Amino acid sequence: MPTPVRQSPVIHGHDGIPSKVPWCAVIVYIGVTFTGISAVALAWSRSGDMNNEADALLFGGLGMCTPTLGLLIAATVTGEIRRPGRLLASTGISRPASWTRLARFLAIALLLPFALLAATLAIATSAGTYRFHEPFPAGPLVSELITNTVTFVPLLVLVFGEEWGWGYLLTRLLPLGLLRGILLSGLIWGLFHAPLTLQGYLYLDLPGPVGAALFTLGSILLGCVMAWIRIASSSLWPAVILHGSSNLLVNPIPAVVGAAVDPRATAFHTSIPGSWPSWIALSTVIAVLVVTGRFRALSPHPEIRPSGKSCESRRGPATGSASGTSR
Repeated sequence: MPTPVRQSPVIHGHDGIPSKVPWCAVIVYIGVTFTGISAVALAWSRSGDMNNEADALLFGGLGMCTPTLGLLIAATVTGEIRRPGRLLASTGISRPASWTRLARFLAIALLLPFALLAATLAIATSAGTYRFHEPFPAGPLVSELITNTVTFVPLLVLVFGEEWGWGYLLTRLLPLGLLRGILLSGLIWGLFHAPLTLQGYLYLDLPGPVGAALFTLGSILLGCVMAWIRIASSSLWPAVILHGSSNLLVNPIPAVVGAAVDPRATAFHTSIPGSWPSWIALSTVIAVLVVTGRFRALSPHPEIRPSGKSCESRRGPATGSASGTSR
């Protein structure tokens, strides 16, 4: 009996997921995205302050739009842009099969960062690197949460700009295998921030290369969780909410309720995913997902169709190709 071909663990229930990695699209996407964020970082360093909140909103917001720019240009080069329905479906933007199921994942995405922060601050406090204010500032915390909630929805537009692009990259790397696709997309996502972290963004007291390496590690861990919720929910929106909740609702809280023992190392001790305690919290979540079979449940789908044409196929039909087969 012939040995069955082992199919690549790609996500099921989606139209337009490629049966093999469209390297042309991936290279164009990475080139455009990294060029864009590098240009933003250069402008920010020359005409702004890396640690100013207003500048962070302006330049950070521009930087968060570069993954979507990379998506649009890559989709134009490969011809995917001519089939917008399939392009949207392959990036998780389509009518959900179950609104109730989607709502459940949205709730998880919204609340999980709060649980991660609680664990992060507990670990940092136990290690003696963070201290809560006494008495506990309940009033200021409520005020901060109300303010952040008001700005949460409009600022999700910027988060969407980043997540739509990364959702595009993730699905195009999945033919490498579930684990390799998730880890590689997380690595690229972390390196995407390097033009900023190399200049001291977040890590004021560390050399740029060290800060870039630390944030890349955190991005890989958070990327695993975000990839799981993106794939398991069959929708981009939970990933957008999780990212937005982490950045906009949760990360401002540590500065309100306490302070790092070393103020210049605040991000290294309290931020998600930039702090070492958050890496422990994220690793715990990933371990739970693995042990409970949540990643294993993202089973292969035997009827994956290519999402678009390769750069070569735009010039004519490829010979010897077998559309609709898995690797």
